[in-house]
Amino acid sequence: MATPDPRQRLEILDKANAVVTALEGGELTASEIAERLDEPVSSVYRLIRTLLQLDWVMHGSTRGAYRLGLRMLAAGSAFFDTLDMRALFSPILMGMRDRTMLTVYLCLPSGLNATCIERLAGHGVRSLDMTLGSSMPLVSGGAPVAILAAMPDRETSEVLRRLDPPPEHRRLVESKIAAYRERGFVTTDGDVTRGVGGVAVPIFDHHGRVVAGLSVGGLRDDVIGREDLVEMVIGAGRECSELLGWAPEPDGVPAHEAQRGSARG
Repeated sequence: MATPDPRQRLEILDKANAVVTALEGGELTASEIAERLDEPVSSVYRLIRTLLQLDWVMHGSTRGAYRLGLRMLAAGSAFFDTLDMRALFSPILMGMRDRTMLTVYLCLPSGLNATCIERLAGHGVRSLDMTLGSSMPLVSGGAPVAILAAMPDRETSEVLRRLDPPPEHRRLVESKIAAYRERGFVTTDGDVTRGVGGVAVPIFDHHGRVVAGLSVGGLRDDVIGREDLVEMVIGAGRECSELLGWAPEPDGVPAHEAQRGSARG
């Protein structure tokens, strides 16, 4: 079998990069991509089939449209990791821990999972379900589900399809997603560890895309039903998002309402 010409392989990579770059602006059909790249539609379809298999591209919200896939979104999250979010958000996270004495978590999305990059331990709970550097699927826990809930509908559906949680757990996750889109936060109540509750919110970048999840957790009686804690977590999520350049529109909209709007974009 003949070895592929290196120049031909570079040309294919260049075209694949052009497709991905075109999709950075939003969903496009194969015909629209072909027009932008000045390439035959048949060639673009072949590239898209390969990119779909690699998770670089996924089907869009309308028939025949495509958007960036989960792997590309994970790569984008890895880029934000290089900004050292732990250092950037540290005063906010430590302030929450010191005021509440609850455990604070900061998680980044990574494909179908969320990875804990910061954990500031509070009092009363010594849970090992989410430790520094550990990962959980986006359908488990507070911060991971907050990330999932803030994704565009198509991405949320794709994650649920691929993780395929048991029916009862799927219904629980879907109810939390609906609650987030109504109220702007996610709660957990013994979901992962019996007797432990939590409140979580997503964090957005300057494009309004979810790039992290923030949560506080502790003994159920110290968390569930506390409106002051909910407002504190929502406010902290807003502060973190604003540090990444996120800005709510219109002015004056409460933090959780503005974040809901960004999540739908």
